[in-house]
Amino acid sequence: MQKSTRLNLIRDIIKNQHIERQEDLVEILTAQGVTVTQATISRDIRDLQLIKVKQNKAHSVYALPFDDAPKLEKRFFKLLKMSLVSIRIQDQMVFIDLRPGNGPSIAGLLKQVHYSFIFSVLSDDSGVLVICSDVKHAKDLQKRITKAVAYS
Repeated sequence: MQKSTRLNLIRDIIKNQHIERQEDLVEILTAQGVTVTQATISRDIRDLQLIKVKQNKAHSVYALPFDDAPKLEKRFFKLLKMSLVSIRIQDQMVFIDLRPGNGPSIAGLLKQVHYSFIFSVLSDDSGVLVICSDVKHAKDLQKRITKAVAYS
């Protein structure tokens, strides 16, 4: 099967089913006659820029990236409000300290918002490092996040 066909199939599965783990995708595709490995699915998830979205306190599922920037930003701030521990800046870098498990989701949403002043976003399980184009934008991002989380 061609990669583009497999990616379209994965998009359809993600839209219509709650997929919590990569292994779940492997099982569904295998049941449909598509032979894939977990490593292939991992690359496909990266290529599709799938994000994990909380269903409830115990479960997160894969979702397709959003296309609407204002909705994305709203979702970004909503998720931040639930998971933010602290936010600090140093020079043009902003570090967002989060509750464990939220780093990849926050980073994924932030990348999709496409702020023009963000040079790069790095994350681990419980933190996101945002590298801005300059100190002014780092301070602006910190203020924007603090204000949105405090008043949303």
